Amino acid sequence: MNLGTFKDLLISFADDLYNDLRERRRARVIAHLDADGLSAAGIVISLLERLNVNFHLSIAKYMSESLIKKLREEPYDLYIFVDIGSGDLGLMKRLYEANKRVFIIDHHVPSHEDPKVKQLNPFLSGLDGDREISGSGTAFMLYYEMTGDHSMAPVAITGALGDLQEDNGFYGLNKEILELAKSEGLIEVKPDLKLFGGPDYPLVSSLERTVDPVLEGISGNSAGALSLVESIGIPIKVGERWTTLSDLTDEQKRDLLNELVKRAGGLERAKSLVGNVYVYLKEPKGSPLRDLNSFATILNACGRTGNGHIGALLASGRRGEVLLRAMSLLQEYRKVLAQALDRASHSIRKVGTVAFIDEGLTSDTMIGTITSILSRSLRDTDILVGYASTDDGMIKVSARLTEEGKKRSLNLDKILRLASEMAGGSGGGHQTAAGAQIPREGKSRFENALLSYLE
Repeated sequence: MNLGTFKDLLISFADDLYNDLRERRRARVIAHLDADGLSAAGIVISLLERLNVNFHLSIAKYMSESLIKKLREEPYDLYIFVDIGSGDLGLMKRLYEANKRVFIIDHHVPSHEDPKVKQLNPFLSGLDGDREISGSGTAFMLYYEMTGDHSMAPVAITGALGDLQEDNGFYGLNKEILELAKSEGLIEVKPDLKLFGGPDYPLVSSLERTVDPVLEGISGNSAGALSLVESIGIPIKVGERWTTLSDLTDEQKRDLLNELVKRAGGLERAKSLVGNVYVYLKEPKGSPLRDLNSFATILNACGRTGNGHIGALLASGRRGEVLLRAMSLLQEYRKVLAQALDRASHSIRKVGTVAFIDEGLTSDTMIGTITSILSRSLRDTDILVGYASTDDGMIKVSARLTEEGKKRSLNLDKILRLASEMAGGSGGGHQTAAGAQIPREGKSRFENALLSYLE
């Protein structure tokens, strides 16, 4: 890691942004809709509020010509892109040609460098944005540099969890942010069952609201969750309060896990149910936000249901009605996700070592989540590619490496950039997870190009 170079970049970016904000006193913020993007958005709008800067926030599925056209026509001079933009610097040129100041806080591989666009991106300092720091982690580093306040560190870890950067622990700047949060009494880390809400959340509700993996007869089914707990001999309540995971003995946890493996469809799919649990100590016991994996799930639900602004407000520290609305969106998201997973899992088309989910089975906001979940249990497959139709007549592509694809060290960022360009579109992302937008008539060219890069 070249932390010295990143620190220099951070200081320069912070100085430029501060001077522009002080001069203009208002900013246009565009953030990506996933959990990492909404975590980053919450951090950035918290920063703007501390600096008494007015802002207008929008949540974007992806960068596009139509989005840039709308932004060019808006009466703002300063634009901040959060967890989005580095891979689309060609589009950003359209903004500064319209005399807009452009700042990007991102961790995706930059398409190129442009001196007229200010970027805070780990890749520009030789750091790996795929695993060393997330978009929200990058935003937190800026927030910490400009305020000296560490309180948003748990939100940065939430985004990193949502971006699947945790693998039995964290690495690089993510690890440094986590250690800061632990030293300040903000986060506790412990191995446990990874159910929704964490170890201090009511167990029946925890089981019902766990959707990754989907637990047959339990996910979205309160009666099924209650029946399972009773069948194992676990009391529903301890005194006057609901039983939580923390109340269980090691033997009870083993019995519960054995049942969950069956409901998840086998050991491979159930692996994600065991691991590190990240507890947000400033959130009260019983809060669904106390477990940071669950916090990420809630944010993802907000974004995927078209309500990313609710997630950004939640990440910024709002609670009360905002949290109630977010939990309602989670319930809606769980139902839609379970139905989409069932349809997609029965409609996978394989060509060699690549599996495809064709459009028409789910929306363009859900296809990324679908491919992420299903890619973890596919065998004899290197890549899972999901398609979904977009509102502007394009095809949204979401691709994920399977465990076997990761062993081959394939690079989806590079593969999707090249294949989407051959199809007349654009794409990119991370080594193990990437996306693209292609014209409908370019789908066969995209597939042929993708498959040729694997030969």
